[in-house]
Amino acid sequence: MRVNDWSLSFTSAYFDLSTPGILFNWQKLYSLEGISELIPKSRGRPRMKHNPSEPKPSEQMTEKELREELDYLRAENAVLKKLEALAQAKKKKTKKRP
Repeated sequence: MRVNDWSLSFTSAYFDLSTPGILFNWQKLYSLEGISELIPKSRGRPRMKHNPSEPKPSEQMTEKELREELDYLRAENAVLKKLEALAQAKKKKTKKRP
């Protein structure tokens, strides 16, 4: 644009830009901040990093952590047993109806 002494309108038409305002903004950013400001930046929320938490080996756990894990596993087991019992009861109930 400077070398050929083109206007903003002609340059934006030549490079198929939608409006001369885009070129004006680029020119303004370049004169204030330099070429580094014209490099596109990522927009939006950054991606979440998936950090799967691997359980510590039982040899490295304290007694309190082992007891907490035992309580959690016992509760989980009880819930699964209750769910299985409810599923069997429902299945038994549906067999009686026909």
